[in-house]
Amino acid sequence: MAQPPTMQSTPRDVAYIDTTQAYDQWANVYDTDGNFLQALDTIEMRSLLPDFWTQVKKEYLRRQQPSRRPSTITSESSTIVSEDGLGAVDAQIIGLDASNGMLDVARQKVQDFQRNTAIAVDVKLAPFDLLDQSSLDAGTLDLVNNTDGMISTLVAEHIPLDIYFASAAAILRPGACFLITNMHAEMGQISQAGFVDSATGSKVRPSRSYAHSVTHLLAEAAKAGFEVVSLPSTTNTGSKGDVEGVIERTVTQDMVEKLGKRSLKYVGVTVWLGVCLRKI
Repeated sequence: MAQPPTMQSTPRDVAYIDTTQAYDQWANVYDTDGNFLQALDTIEMRSLLPDFWTQVKKEYLRRQQPSRRPSTITSESSTIVSEDGLGAVDAQIIGLDASNGMLDVARQKVQDFQRNTAIAVDVKLAPFDLLDQSSLDAGTLDLVNNTDGMISTLVAEHIPLDIYFASAAAILRPGACFLITNMHAEMGQISQAGFVDSATGSKVRPSRSYAHSVTHLLAEAAKAGFEVVSLPSTTNTGSKGDVEGVIERTVTQDMVEKLGKRSLKYVGVTVWLGVCLRKI
C-alpha cells in the first residue's frame, strides 16, 4: 500500500484525506481536470463493454432464464450509460459508489442521457462502501444479490484485494462476469490518484492507495473463485503483458494528444490494465 509521507516530509501543497471524502471533493472536477488515466479508461471501455455484454448475455441465456432481464452492477454508472456502452441493451443497471458526490454526478449524467437520447435505460444508484458492508441497505442488497455481471473501473487501487474479490464473489451468481479496469502497478509505484483543489491550490490524494500487480490481482481473484475470460478486445491487443486475457497499456508518444498533456511524463510507463473474469 502506498502510504502518505510522514508529516516531516509531506510537501505543503499535498493533502492526504479519507478516500471517500477525497472523491466527494473530486466529483466536481473529475470529468474536466485532465485526468489522463480516466481518458484512457474511457477509450478502452468502448471496445471492452460490448464484448463484456456479449459474454454476460451468453452466460445468461445458457442458464435459460427468460422470465427476467440480466442485471449488471457498475462502480460508475455514468461510464456505461452511453450509446456505445450498455445503454442500448435490455438490462437493469445498478450503480454503486462509496462517494455520494460521485453518485450525484452519475445521477445527473443518467438524467442527461435519458433526456437527450431515445434510449431507455433502467439505472438504480445507491451508496456502498466495500470497507463497510453495512452501508448497503436491505432493498439494494436484494437487487444486487445473484447479479449477472459487475463492472469495476479504477476502483481496485483503493481496496485490499481479498476484500475486493470476496465482496464480488458474494454478490455474483455462478457464471457471472466481472470486468475490471485499474491503475497498473507500474504507475502505482510512482504515482497515486489525486486532483488539485481549486479553492486552495493544494494537491489532494486519497489516503488509501495500493499498487496491485497483475500477478497479485489474478491470484486473489482465483482464491475467491474467479477465472480469466478472454474477450475479443483482450486478445491480439499488441499491448505489453504476457497473461492471456489481460490488457496492459503503456503510454506512447503518439497517445499523448488523445490522453492530454498530463500523460506526457508517463511515456514509456505501463499505466492501465483491464481483465474480464468469470465466477466459477
